[in-house]
Amino acid sequence: MRWYKYLRSVQLLQKTLEINTQSMDQLRGILFKQIATVRISDTFEKPEMATDLFEHDLNKLNILRQRGSESFASHEAALKELLDVSNTPQAPGGGN
Repeated sequence: MRWYKYLRSVQLLQKTLEINTQSMDQLRGILFKQIATVRISDTFEKPEMATDLFEHDLNKLNILRQRGSESFASHEAALKELLDVSNTPQAPGGGN
């Protein structure tokens, strides 16, 4: 019974974190719509990619890390454009 309570707590934590992430993204869009952003949060919906906070299979975690790198690479150009410092004015006094 103790393990079941712990499992339910972890499931609740995961759901809370997911909802919090979605809420913050929606709030950012409402309050700061004039500010350009790049959100990298691709979803891997294949059943074999499903995981939770208890995941300990190193092969699976490595595949997820690789997918994360691929996800970043697919958004890298937009991110570089957003962070391009050559387009931002320099502060008086020089320096970077």
